[in-house]
Amino acid sequence: MLDYIWFDDESPILQQIPVEYSSAALIFSPFIQMPEGWEKAKRKHDYEHIYPNDDEIRRKGKAVSWEKVMSSCGLQTHAELVLALMTSIGALRDECAREDLAELLHENINGDLYYPSEDHISNFHIPGLIKVLGMNGSNRFYFAEPIVENSGFLDITEASLQTVLDEAAAELVLTDEKMDFVFMSVYDSFINVFLAKDKNINDLVQRMGWESMVCNESTYISWYR
Repeated sequence: MLDYIWFDDESPILQQIPVEYSSAALIFSPFIQMPEGWEKAKRKHDYEHIYPNDDEIRRKGKAVSWEKVMSSCGLQTHAELVLALMTSIGALRDECAREDLAELLHENINGDLYYPSEDHISNFHIPGLIKVLGMNGSNRFYFAEPIVENSGFLDITEASLQTVLDEAAAELVLTDEKMDFVFMSVYDSFINVFLAKDKNINDLVQRMGWESMVCNESTYISWYR
């Protein structure tokens, strides 16, 4: 089974994926909107920053698209939003950082709107994952956590996926039994990589309702620079 792919900046993504896969897409993890006043009710001190846990996100959170956040912040492209996000968490420094974009984002992220899930696969993707992983007749999915060397098979159910996402380390791979599809988290980022043997990956991500960018021959993992 596929345990992990480390994407480097030296060559495009499509040149680094296993030969049996013909297409790839970058899946954007949605921002998280909690009910009005949620953070204030949870805070014990004025200076305390509260981030919802997985269970709270599933029960009370709503997905907010990158397009909506870009519009409210005055950011023009997905790349600008990534630069703003990664600068604000310290993942980009020195000449790569864009403090101007991070400031724009900070000015417009307030109240009960939170950054997307960092390093992990978003809980909002669970319904689509259930459909994709079982699309070609698989009843189970395979998961692998390379950092902690944990892997195994589980039934394709909402409960199983919730458990894996809740307990997973920062790097996680999900694939169906036939390995037709692969879904991977990416460290220090707010995206996931989706691989498919089918070339019509754009149609598939649209059907799942995933906000995404389909990779072409010149798309690098650092596509936003």
